[in-house]
Amino acid sequence: MNKSKQLFWVGIDGGGTKCRAVLYDAQGEALADGLGGPANIARYQHLALESMLDAVKAAVAQAGLVFDDVCQSLTVCAGLAGAFLPSSQTLLTQWRHPFGDFVFTSDLQIALLGAHAGKDGAVMITGTGSCAATLSTLANGYAVHQIGGYGFQLGDQGSGAWLGRQAVQQALLHADGIADAKGIYDMVTGFYQCQSATDIVERLNQAQPGEFAQLAPSMFALAQHDTAAKHIVQTGAEYLDALAHKALTNPSIYLVCLGGLANKWTPFLSDSVQQRLVEPAQSAEWGAMHYARAKNAFQVCVQAEQAAVLK
Repeated sequence: MNKSKQLFWVGIDGGGTKCRAVLYDAQGEALADGLGGPANIARYQHLALESMLDAVKAAVAQAGLVFDDVCQSLTVCAGLAGAFLPSSQTLLTQWRHPFGDFVFTSDLQIALLGAHAGKDGAVMITGTGSCAATLSTLANGYAVHQIGGYGFQLGDQGSGAWLGRQAVQQALLHADGIADAKGIYDMVTGFYQCQSATDIVERLNQAQPGEFAQLAPSMFALAQHDTAAKHIVQTGAEYLDALAHKALTNPSIYLVCLGGLANKWTPFLSDSVQQRLVEPAQSAEWGAMHYARAKNAFQVCVQAEQAAVLK
């Protein structure tokens, strides 16, 4: 068959720092992947659309195909941070994309589907943001129950952005002589090349979550010998452990920890949570492809869950 006429699937996992697209053939076998920029649709709007398009084009090119030849043969599904908001849904629905078909859902939904290969289970995501969720199969599709994940301004405790902002706040308190956090102050000023509290504010007053999240690895390293940093990490760990327990109220399901900081946080989780950890069965991009291939089975329950999240 001429490849330009062959049906292809594309699964996109779009987060606050980057998005990744995987190109699949008609049988669901992965062919290639590509990267794009930040794709939190609620925060970045049109930039997120550009990031997705860049990632898809990169995946198509890596597969040795010409985008203009195959774009109408692509069924693209994007799982995006912030996709449950009405404003995000309007933007995505009205997007004049070049693909044959485009569907979308939340990054959490595709992470769940991929982690347990479409079966019942739970995930906890700790990257730039944080949240947990459970997936339950129904007669007509799936039900998703989300815990946390309210964004950088209102939640996302235990995330990379949260860790970074906590560090910056403590650095400023130390600069004012209110807190004893010299180790954190030195780390923050060194990382951002600042000389004073004023410099820190000037550098980060308009910073995006991803810029704060860059501090997370340094915070984990500092916490090994610094009391103030250790306290912040322990606070984040306690929240994530509570989050995991809420996701595991069904004793028959297991938990997959995902995200760039998953390996950092796992050792801090309680034994009862660690005993129910499993490795992901598939990727989030696979979950997006699976969602697209069975989208008619999802529509009712996904919409109902999104409405519940917004209450």
